[in-house]
Parts: sequence; structure tokens; C-alpha cells
Amino acid sequence: MTQVMTPPGAELAPESITARSKSSFLAGFACMGEERRAAMTAIYAFCRVVDDAVDEAPDAATGRGRLAFWRSELEAAYGAAPTTPVGRALQRAAQRFEVPCAPLSDLLDGCATDLVPDGIADERALLEYCYRVASAVGLACLPVFGATSTGAQRFAVALGRALQLTNILRDLRGDAEVGRTYAPRTWLAECGVDAKWLLGTGPDPVYAPGGPVAQLCQRLVARGEEHFAAARRELQQLAVRERRRLVPARIMGAIYGDLLRRLRRRGGDLRAPRARVPKSRRLVLALSVMVGVKA
Repeated sequence: MTQVMTPPGAELAPESITARSKSSFLAGFACMGEERRAAMTAIYAFCRVVDDAVDEAPDAATGRGRLAFWRSELEAAYGAAPTTPVGRALQRAAQRFEVPCAPLSDLLDGCATDLVPDGIADERALLEYCYRVASAVGLACLPVFGATSTGAQRFAVALGRALQLTNILRDLRGDAEVGRTYAPRTWLAECGVDAKWLLGTGPDPVYAPGGPVAQLCQRLVARGEEHFAAARRELQQLAVRERRRLVPARIMGAIYGDLLRRLRRRGGDLRAPRARVPKSRRLVLALSVMVGVKA
């Protein structure tokens, strides 16, 4: 039986948690009203503490214990009385905007995957993982945006997968350094990649254009682009009013789309500095979405 463990920082307010984050997820908050921004802050903070419960755990048992704590807090937010500032803020968001519980439970399941040493088996498992840790978050946010149609849900699923595939590609080396590999084992075999090469310490030819690591990276780029394209198609099918309400998600999509293009140009050189979109560029992308919001 998993022992429930109170994670460090459980006493922090959602605003404090978001303030120390540099995530592109926050870029879309500025265009929201106060109530909706507070609800989004609560959802983001919950996602952040769940992720940290695993990433900052010294071992798998501790990680499982901390996830159990946040699962209990999630249940309390939708039932009795949550005990943390994040749980109470999430409860207010759920009551005000009818934020569903199921996607946030899926997030917990997805983060639990990080504690399994075998990693991702194949593409099907990869897409399921992306759904749980990214698409599910988008689905939880839709009521706060005010866009809850079936088309908006399809948009959220496609965009979430695109964002997470981009994250996985960007962090191939960083994840390998902490013993994690999100590229499917079948892809590694098909591209002829030794998982140790993801550390960036392999022989030079494996990172060269057309080499094994470049082939693996290109496969992640291709899948990411496919899901970005699917999200755009779903968006164009929505009523103008709903597209306007999805501006925060569209801003995030624009920023991550730019990041994916930068990663595509990098190819398989995992020894390069971690790719990022400069703050000035993020601002330009956010403004371009808001200016073209009627499109």
C-alpha cells in the first residue's frame, strides 16, 4: 500500500507557485479577466505541484507517496475540504466554472508513468502519455476559457499532444540525464539509436544530419507537426466566438509551434544548448494571436 506523503511546498499559494515558473503556459493568462485568471492559476499550480511531486522526489516510493497526497487533495477539492491553498483554489475554480475532475485525475496517472523505469514502449503508449499529461490539462481548462463544444475538446486533445511532443524533443538530453526516455523503445530500435546517445556523449556521427539521432528527432518533429496541423483544422471548424475564447491556448500553441521550428532546424545535435523561444519573441507571438483573434 502506498504511503501518503506531504510534499515540500504544499503550503504555498497558487500565485507563489506560478510566480517562480517560467512556463510558456502563463503567457496567455494576461488576456483573461480576474476570475478566469485566478481559476487558470489554480489549475496551473495543481499541474505544477503534481509534476514536482515526481521530478523532485529522491526515489520512486517517495514520488508515489507524494502523488497519493495530491490525489487525495484532488478528491477533497471535489468533495469535502481540501487542506492546501492549491486544493482550495482548485475547489473554487471547479465550483465557479465546472472544471471537470477526470482530466486532472488523468494527469496524476500520466505523471505516475514517470516513476516506471521501462519508459514508453511504442507510439500508442507515447500518445496516451501525451494525452494524460498535456491534453487532459487542456480539457480541464476549457470551461474556464468558456469553450466546451466537442470541437473545442478535439482541439484541446490535438494541441496538448503537439505541445508535449515538442517538450519531449526539446528535453531529450535533459530527461536522459535524469534517467528518463520518452522516445518510444520501438522508435529507438527502428532509428538505430542507443538510449545512451541521448545524453549527448555518443560518437559524433550519430548526431550528424541523417544520422540515427537526427532520424529520431525528425520523427518527433513530424508527429508534433501533425498534431499542430490537426489542432489548426479543429480550430477553424469552431464558431468565431469560441475561437476568440481560446486565445490563451492559441498563444501557447503559437509559442510552442515556434519552438518546434527551432528544434527542427537544430536536427539531431543534442549537444547544443537547450532550445528556447526568447521572451521578446514570445511577446510578438502573443500579440500576433490577439491582433488576429477574429481570424
